[in-house]
Parts: sequence; structure tokens; C-alpha cells
Amino acid sequence: MVEILSPAGSIDALKSAVANRADAVYLGLEQFNARLKADNFSTQNLKEWVEFCHLYGVKVYVTINTLIKQKEVPLIDNLLICCENSGVDAIIITDLAVVAKAHKLCPSVALHASTQMGVHNYLGAKFLQELGFSRVVLSRECRLEDIKEIKQHTNLEIEYFVHGALCVSFSGGCLLSSIASGNSGNRGLCLQPCRKEYTESLTGKTGYLLSPKDQCLIEEIKQLIEAGVDSLKIEGRLKSAEYVGVVTAKYRKVVDSFTITTEDISELKRVFNRGGFSKGYSFTDKGKILYTKSQNNIGERIGEIINSTKSKDYFKLEIKSDFELKNGDGVKIFRQDMEVGGFEISIIEKNNNCYKVYSKYPFSRGDIVSITTDTALQKKYKVDVMPKIKVDLNCTISNSQVKIDAKANNHIFNYLEVCNFEFAKNSITSIDEIKNQFNKTGGTPFEFSNIQVEMEEKLFIPKSIVNNIRRNLIEFLKGEIIKINMPVKKEESVFAGQNYLLNFNKKYKIKSYDNSDIIIADKIDFDGLNCKSTTKIVLNYNNFDKIILNYVKNHNNLYVRLPKIAMKADLEVILKFMEKLPKSVGIYAENYYQYYLAVTTERPLIGGLGLNIYNRESVELLGLNSFVVSSELTKSEINDIGLSCSVFTFGYLPVMYFCHCPIKHFTGCNCNNCKYSDYSLSDKYGEYKVRRIKVVNCYFEMLNNSCHAIAKNQLDKDMFACIDISALENSVQYANNYLNNPCFIFDNSIKLTKGQFLRGIK
Repeated sequence: MVEILSPAGSIDALKSAVANRADAVYLGLEQFNARLKADNFSTQNLKEWVEFCHLYGVKVYVTINTLIKQKEVPLIDNLLICCENSGVDAIIITDLAVVAKAHKLCPSVALHASTQMGVHNYLGAKFLQELGFSRVVLSRECRLEDIKEIKQHTNLEIEYFVHGALCVSFSGGCLLSSIASGNSGNRGLCLQPCRKEYTESLTGKTGYLLSPKDQCLIEEIKQLIEAGVDSLKIEGRLKSAEYVGVVTAKYRKVVDSFTITTEDISELKRVFNRGGFSKGYSFTDKGKILYTKSQNNIGERIGEIINSTKSKDYFKLEIKSDFELKNGDGVKIFRQDMEVGGFEISIIEKNNNCYKVYSKYPFSRGDIVSITTDTALQKKYKVDVMPKIKVDLNCTISNSQVKIDAKANNHIFNYLEVCNFEFAKNSITSIDEIKNQFNKTGGTPFEFSNIQVEMEEKLFIPKSIVNNIRRNLIEFLKGEIIKINMPVKKEESVFAGQNYLLNFNKKYKIKSYDNSDIIIADKIDFDGLNCKSTTKIVLNYNNFDKIILNYVKNHNNLYVRLPKIAMKADLEVILKFMEKLPKSVGIYAENYYQYYLAVTTERPLIGGLGLNIYNRESVELLGLNSFVVSSELTKSEINDIGLSCSVFTFGYLPVMYFCHCPIKHFTGCNCNNCKYSDYSLSDKYGEYKVRRIKVVNCYFEMLNNSCHAIAKNQLDKDMFACIDISALENSVQYANNYLNNPCFIFDNSIKLTKGQFLRGIK
């Protein structure tokens, strides 16, 4: 049976998910979770709420899904031990530093790979399976054909986002908030600069050009299940408990009955939506992912303003609507699809479908009214009292014992209490009296129903004793139900510590050479290039021609930078491309599918910038001697790792990757009449160039508005330079001057930055 997985950003949201019959919830603790702004849970109360969920047969997954700096690595231990002791069912992991520790410290807890790992094809999924993961949370850009491929090639469970907000950037590939403010999405502190206004250079349009619609796949559940999805994930750890309740209830209904009504869709819109919903990357035209006219909740359209008059300090508005408005409802007003304001409903008068209301602000005749806070809907899904767990009782009572068979959720629990009852001639206890006392479950989680009692004749049983038996039975049932829903305790995993690393290296003979300077480029003039023979040259995909292949015959320092994203059709082309390259050509890996391809085909390997390497443990797990450290770390934090590495020092840093087609959205073109040209997005901070990467599908790479500029003499010992000259004119000249001059003076005609190298992130 497919699982419904609901967000629990607070205790109220957790209760709402459980009450509306989620199969599992995911939640974060006080550290290392990607929604640090949620209320979250703690190591002090985790066990209590895990037991609460297990009592209702609901699983609990804890997110440890941010990147972890070297000095923070020891802090993971306490979280993992707490997860093991609390009976958590799984942890959702982003940073590989957690993997070996988790196998050792919480072997009973399953490992789920976070969507932030960016896994979207079967090669990346196979790598995770070998790491000991049991489930992958696929990137939201992953499509049906890739889900089927992953299911075919692995034994992994597949978790897939079906409802809620979409990030515009490919999962785990966004540095925009980090660069703009030091609040990194990789650390759970994203400030969502993507939801602000931008201007694009192709047509001059301004709007919320990086703001996707919310996703709603409720009408596509059957297709997702048929493709192999095991868990339907609802986004929303920062949303209200009522939101969690509404969305969970609707997806529960669809999974149970495969029926959906217009009213169900309407309630989903009213509880929260951006842009009227899209159906994600598998079911939506690639030009229709964005909603550029508003970045916030637009609710559901319910009517329009038919009159507006001034009255003292207020405006009296007349709203025509078939929707039953109520005092306290919240509405937004739209004019030509643009939000122009909003207010809380205070009804003066109602006449059929016409409402007279107050507003502090003037609006115009013809303005559209959309409801964004529906008080009746909130009341309907507000959980004041948890639903009762129904238990059938079959009691057999003699003068020496009470034997009870209790049936709950298709499980039978046998309870026995030894007693010493008296036989009586007058005050004989009746079966109805026993039933009445057992029915008094009050504020407990249980409701005893269908109570059957067989009792030895002429017994006198005081009500106080029956009440005590009932209380003991309830505590027994709570313990037993929680126990059967706990994960099975296991010894330390065979993957623990260095075992995985040794086995993996023995199997694949990883070819990873010492760090050195790295040049990333499109095309390159080898004759004009003046660098050391140890310098690694990385060429972007599809820039290999005869000249380059002749160079390979006499050199072993050439690597290919494959597209970070490769769906099924792209991967087929890339694999054929790689088969034609000599084995001496290595791979600069920015996604785990590239890493796995390199080690399984025994090619030289560089751990690229896109792997987000924050710590020594990740490097050792991957078996890397050559890697580029994350651009989010400071010089001091890089030194904490204690390994020789390359540092991104010069060039335009990629801050986002898109899987939708912005060109189609901006110009209205289609693939047969493509109007692509290099373009840019601009905000008050500067211009972000956007470049296309085309295999079968098109992907887009957005570059920072400033050029990284860290001179080689600013690097410490064992730090080497990684420079990307792909987006620079006179690129070989830049490379020669930079690599051969430790005090290189940067061109001040372009906007420069040292990124996080000195200032760091939070």
C-alpha cells in the first residue's frame, strides 16, 4: 500500500497529520534540519512524540538534512543516539558524514536519502543503494520514466513530492540565498530571494520570474503508484496545522478510493496555493511551471467587487459571490491578476449572494476577490481531540482471574490479571455493570466497543477493582501497540565506520589523484595555455573535438564536466558519449550519478563543486584524493577539514539550475520554433547570466552576478585553485595570468566578490 507522508513542523501539525490518517510524518530537531524556522521538536521530547505516533500506527522520519561543517560533525552523535533510543523509523540524510555514523550509532533506523542529494536517475540511485540506504527521496524534477528506471534497477523505496511548494532550482543546487545574505538553503535558512521580482533581458518583462506555482498531483496518484512511487510526500513543515490536515485528508481519500471531487480541489486551493497549482515536471508543460504575477498564496477566486463607496474612515465594498463569506475570513484583491491588497471580512449586510463589507483601503469595481483564509475550513480540520482507537474486548472472569482478549487494528492482545473475587448471595455484580465500567475510557486514546463478557456466577466485584483493571488494561495496550510499531532492534550495521569505504574501494578501484589547480572551460587553446603539467583541465560536455582527442593521446590531465542533470533520454546519450572517450579522460563529478559512473567505469575522478563537500567524512566515504570543497566554507572552515583540496577562486559561480524552460515562458515559443539566446535576469543587486545546457532536454545554469576573485596568494598551504573561465572572454589569457601570478590583480571593470571565503554562512 502506498504511504502518505505528511509534514510535522509543530506538535499541532503532527497531531493534525495523525488525526487525518497519515501513514508517516517527517519532522526536524533543533539542529541540522532544512526547516530551522519551523517550531520543530527536540531531543528532549522526541521519544514522547514518536510513541504518540506509534500508538496510532504512524511512522516517524527525522530530518538530518543539512550540510555539516567539520567542527559540527561530533554533534551528530547525540542526534543519532536519540533517534535510536526514541524508536524513530528512519532518518532523512543529505550529508554523507551522517551515513557511516548512522550505521554505527542507530542501526535500527532506516536511512532515507534526502531530495537535497539531487538523485534523479538510476545511476545515482544505485550508488545510494550500495551506501545502505533503503529509500530515496527523488528530486522534484524527476519524471515518470526515471521513476520507472530507478524501480527497475534498484530495490530502493521511492519517495516523491506530490503537493506543496516547488523550488525553482534543481534540488540541492541552489546557492542564491547563501550568496545574497549568508542564509544558506543548504543549512535550512533560505530567505527565498527566488520569490522576489526580476527583469529578464529577452523581452524586458519584470515580475516574479523565479517563482514556481505550488504543485498538486492529487489527480495523478494512480500514475505515480503504477510508476513505482512508494511514498507520497506532502511539503509544508512551515505551514499551519490546518493546512496539514486538509492536504493529508484529501490525499488519504484519493489513495483509499481513487475519487476526487471539485470541492476537494477547491479546499486544497483555499488552504494554500501559489499560482493556481501546476502538476510538476512530469505532467506540466515546461513553460508553465512559473507564476510570475504573485509570489504568495492566491487562494481561490470566489467573486468580484461590484461597488465601492467611502464612509468615514472606511470603505464600504459590495462583493458578489456564491461562496458563503463569514466574519473573520481573509481575502485578497486582484486586478489584472496582480495582487493589490487584502483584508479580513467584517460583514455589514448580506443579501442572497451579495455582501457588504468594510475595508480600510479603496478597491475598484471589477476587482477579483479571492479567499485565502476560510475560517469554516480551519474549524473543520482543527484537531482539538484526537480520534479514539477502537478496541473490541472479549472478557472471561472467574473468581481468581480476569482474562481479556483485546482486538485493535487487526492485532489481538492477551491480557491477564490475577484476582481474588468473593462469591456473594446478594450483591452480585452483573455483566452490564462490568461493561459500563469498561466503557469509561474518558480522556484515554481508546474506545472500548463490542464488549463481550463471560463471568462465573454469583461473583461480587467492586467497581473500584473493575476501574483499576480497566486502567491497567489501557496502559498495557498502549505499551503493546507502541511496541509492535517500533522498528526492530538490530546490531551495528555491516556498513558501519570504514567497512563501506573498504568494500567500495575494493570493488571499484577508485581512481582519484592528488589535488592540484583546476581549469574549467568550454573550448580551450592548448597551444596558448601556459600551466603546469599537473593542472587538471575540465571541459564542459559536448566540447570534445578531434583536436582535444589528439591532446588526450599524450596527456592524462583531461576531465569532462557532464550535465549536473540527466533524465532518462539524456543519460542514454551521455553514456554513449562516454563510451567514445578514451579511458584516460576523467569525470568532474557534480552529482552522484556522475560519481557512480566514474568509479564503475574506472575513470579518473574529481569530486566537483556540486557535491557540496563540507567535511572530511564525506571525502573519505567517497574515497576522494582530488576534490573541490564547497564554496560556502570559509578559509578557516576549509582548514578544519585537514585535507588537501581545491577551492573555487575565480569565475562566475553557478547559483541555480533550472529544469523548466524560461525561454518558452518569456517568449511563448515552442521547441520547434525555439527562440533561445543567452540571456540574463536582473535585480537590484546586479545581473545574473543564464546559460543553456542541452542534451536531449534543455537545462539552464544561472551564474552569480559577481565574479569570484580570490588570488592564489590568499590560499593557505594545501589549497589549490579551481577556476571557471567558461563565461569569460579572453579565457585562456585569464587562465595564464591567474595561474602564473600569485598576486594576480583582477579586472575592476567587472563586479567582484570573494564569496563566503572570508565572511562565511550561518
